[in-house]
Amino acid sequence: MTPLTIVLLVVAVCAVIGTIVALVAWRKALDRAKRAETVNRDLSGQLSHAYELPQVASTLGVPNRVALVYNPSKAASDQVLPLVVQACGLFGLQEPKFYETTLEDSGLSAVQQAVDAGAQLVLIAGGDGTVRAAAKVLVNTDVQMAIIPTGTGNLLARNLDLPFNDVQECVYIAFNGQVRPIDVVSLDMVYEDGTQDNLVSTVIAGAGFDAEIMHSTSDRLKAAAGWLAYTEAGVRKLRGKRHTVTVVPQDHEAKRYRVRSAMIANCGILTGGINMVPEAVIDDGLLDVALLDPRNLVDWIQVAAATLVPKQKAARVTTFPTRRCKLIFDEPLVAQIDGDPIPKTRQIVAETIPRSLQVRVPAPPTGN
Repeated sequence: MTPLTIVLLVVAVCAVIGTIVALVAWRKALDRAKRAETVNRDLSGQLSHAYELPQVASTLGVPNRVALVYNPSKAASDQVLPLVVQACGLFGLQEPKFYETTLEDSGLSAVQQAVDAGAQLVLIAGGDGTVRAAAKVLVNTDVQMAIIPTGTGNLLARNLDLPFNDVQECVYIAFNGQVRPIDVVSLDMVYEDGTQDNLVSTVIAGAGFDAEIMHSTSDRLKAAAGWLAYTEAGVRKLRGKRHTVTVVPQDHEAKRYRVRSAMIANCGILTGGINMVPEAVIDDGLLDVALLDPRNLVDWIQVAAATLVPKQKAARVTTFPTRRCKLIFDEPLVAQIDGDPIPKTRQIVAETIPRSLQVRVPAPPTGN
């Protein structure tokens, strides 16, 4: 086979893949438009027979003052607004208040404004960055949070068994579900330039290979292919160097490790149903440190296989639970929190804040 033939074959394959991705994106856009047209009628049929009286809202523990914080750049926001208005009306609640996020602020200011205005239930329609911003404001308060996932990863929604592909059902759960207190992880960060910041994580924070994937994934590819876009970056970053990290768990001596990735998990389910840290439980009052050290393709295959089997532990992954832990990197590493890339980091001090965030989740089936 000549070099020209090989080039032509590669071009043809890329063209086919590009066409498939474009068709999938077009199909998704068409489906969203159809759902937006029928959203009021569908919600009425789903809710009105059961929730026409304000007394029902009181029995279910639905707060009277509702706010919606949403990312206006997400197409699903067009569905969320009328759903929330109608649900509040059916429950006999006050008119909801709406707050938009911005490019400069993923939700901190918007959620704080909602709380300052007296909101008792804040619905968050956005991606993991908006959810994380809301968690930072709502942690250690009585204000409840409901998640309407409209992002790419929707990691916290996955870990709470929310129907992350169904905006309508998530709005239903926001008003018809139950409250579950979950842990939040506080993160004191020291960046490459010496600046410091305090952030929070509800799922997984990390530095190394996992963060390299988040930093190198194309936004355009994410918009077209969703979470599958991360797999392309993951394959590109499989080959890389190991890093030295000093780990200092609470009440234990410091220990040095050579790793590809160092992670701090509040819970472990990632996109595609991958359970990266099966030991992590979202409301056990602990965080789980996970240190990945695969050295070749066979090791990576074993790590990947273990994530797909419940409670299966990979040989090249070290995990342990603690309430507080410090990670010190010999060289600054790219980092991520709940799937969002952050600047290169020298040090992370993580501490769990037990059962400090009140989140509305699906109610158990009747009779259980």
